[in-house]
Amino acid sequence: MNVMAIRLALVVAVFLIVLFPRHLAAIESARELVAYCEDAEKGVTGTGHEVEIPATREAVQCWGYMEAFQDLSALVDQNGTRLLGACPPEQGTLLDLVHSFVAYARAHRADLPDKSAVAVIKALQQTYPCPLRGQRPKK
Repeated sequence: MNVMAIRLALVVAVFLIVLFPRHLAAIESARELVAYCEDAEKGVTGTGHEVEIPATREAVQCWGYMEAFQDLSALVDQNGTRLLGACPPEQGTLLDLVHSFVAYARAHRADLPDKSAVAVIKALQQTYPCPLRGQRPKK
């Protein structure tokens, strides 16, 4: 799926969530998000920035959730410090973020935070630590 198709799918998903909230409930826990992302990973075809995800509610929810965190990971404060404390490479893909979250969740099954946002942030911080001041970022 190209970027425009993914964005269109996300707009449709948000529209459906607004219209049918009981049928398309929000992600309730990190474990639920992990399950959704594992299913999305299994069904992904393509490579790099040109991938197609399965046409399931779960895959779209995982993809949309992780896309939001990809966007959030670029936010910085007035000093240039990343707000999420994670520094994924600019050329990284959304699928890379999904992989990093799933790998983190598998490695931390016993102590995975309940809140999906906390779990994603911890996964990104572990996988993509920001360089210390004065150091160059990894490419």
